[in-house]
Amino acid sequence: MAANYDLLVVGEDAPSLCAAAAAAKAGASVLLAPTRKAPAPRAPSVCDIPNFVWRRLELQDYGLQLEPISARITLLEDGVTASSQRSPEDTADALVDIDEDAAALWPAFVEEMRALGVDAAGVETDGVSCALPDVMDIGVLSALGRASGAASELLDDYLNGGPLSAHVSAHALSLSGQSGEEAGSALVLPEFFDEHGWRVRAAPGSRSVFGALRRVCDAAGVETAPKAVLEAHADSGRYNNLVFGDEVKRKARRIFFATPDAAEAVGYAAPGAYNGARAVLRLSLRGEIELPAGDEHALFQIIDSAADLREARDAALDGRLSDRPPVAFEMTDKGDIIAYTSFVPKRLRDDDEWRDWTGQDRQALTKVIIDRLASRIDGLRDRVRRRELVVFAEEQDGAGPFDNAQNIVLQPKRHNAVAAAVSLVDKVLADE
Repeated sequence: MAANYDLLVVGEDAPSLCAAAAAAKAGASVLLAPTRKAPAPRAPSVCDIPNFVWRRLELQDYGLQLEPISARITLLEDGVTASSQRSPEDTADALVDIDEDAAALWPAFVEEMRALGVDAAGVETDGVSCALPDVMDIGVLSALGRASGAASELLDDYLNGGPLSAHVSAHALSLSGQSGEEAGSALVLPEFFDEHGWRVRAAPGSRSVFGALRRVCDAAGVETAPKAVLEAHADSGRYNNLVFGDEVKRKARRIFFATPDAAEAVGYAAPGAYNGARAVLRLSLRGEIELPAGDEHALFQIIDSAADLREARDAALDGRLSDRPPVAFEMTDKGDIIAYTSFVPKRLRDDDEWRDWTGQDRQALTKVIIDRLASRIDGLRDRVRRRELVVFAEEQDGAGPFDNAQNIVLQPKRHNAVAAAVSLVDKVLADE
C-alpha cells in the first residue's frame, strides 16, 4: 500500500464500491477499508446503478447485467396487498380494486413527485434543513416549500390516506426511519419516485453485483486494506493518521462514508443523528415457502397502517423495541429471506437509564421480526433453519476510531444511494 491517500472509503456495499472506483478513475489515490463488524447479510437487490455511473465504470466489460426488481409490494393487515411497478399506468390498473379514486390519480401523483424533485434539485439538503442558492425563481421556491414540509401532508393531498398512502409511506420513508410527520420528510418522496430510486438485481446468469464492482475497483487502482481502521486522528496538516488492525499506519486527506450503515458499523454517527438504528436479519429456510403475492423478485414491506411508522419511530426515540415495526424483506435466489427495519433504537432505556444492546435484546428483536414475517407468510415459523441478525448501532464502549478525525464526509440515507455517492465524491474531489 502507498503511504498517503487522497481518500479513505469505509464500507463494502455497492455505493461505497462505486464511489471508490469513480474517485480512482478521476485520478485520486483511494484506499478502501472494511468495517470492524461482519458485513450485514446482503440482499439480492442493490440501489440502481444509473447510466452515468455504468458508463464511467465501464460495467459492460465485467459481465454484469441488471434488471429492476419486479415490483414494490406492501402486505397490509387483513390480507390487503398494494403494489406498484415502474410504469405508473400499470400501477394504476393494479390498484383499482384497492382504492379506485386514488389509483386514478397515481400517474399524475408520480409525475408531480418527479417534477418536484427536478424543481428543487438546485437546493442542497441534509434531509431536514435546506441551503438556498443565491438566485431562485418562484417555481423553485414553491417546490422547496412543499418539499420541506411533512410527507404525510403531501400524501394526504393526493391519496387521502388509506392503503395507497400506507404503501408509499412504508417504501419511501422506512429506509430513513422517518414517520412522515417530520418537517422536511417530504424531501424523500421525489427521490423515491425518481427512476434511480428503484432497486435492481443481477440478471439471471449474470455475474454478481458485488463481485463485478470489486473487480472494477481493482482495475481502477483502488487499494484495499486487509483490516479495519482502529484509530484515525487529525495531524497538524490536512491529513488523518490511520492505524489499521494489522498495525499498518497510513495517511488519508479525507474520509468518506457512502452510507450511514458503513459509518454505524465503525461506531461513527453524524452529529444530531436521532436514536434510530437499522437491523438486518437473514433467515435460512428448510424447503420452499409461498409468498402472499407469489412474486419472488419483488421488494416487500409489512405494515398494518401508516400509524406503524409513527409508533415505531417513537419507540426507537424512547429506547424501546416496537411490537410491530415496519419490516421490509426480499427473497434470495437460494430461497433465503433478507429482512430489515430502520425502526430500532441505537441504545435502549430501562427505568430512565440508557444502555447498550445485549444478546437478549438481539434475540428479542429477531423474534419481533420473525413474528412480523410469520403474520404474512404461512408456515414460515416452522421453516426457519438458521437466523443471522446484524444491528447497525453506534458503539458506546468508549471513543470511536473516527472521533478525532477531520475532513469526514458522510452521505445520508438515500434511495438512489449509488448515484448520490458518486456525485458526492465528485464534489469532494472538486473542492480539493
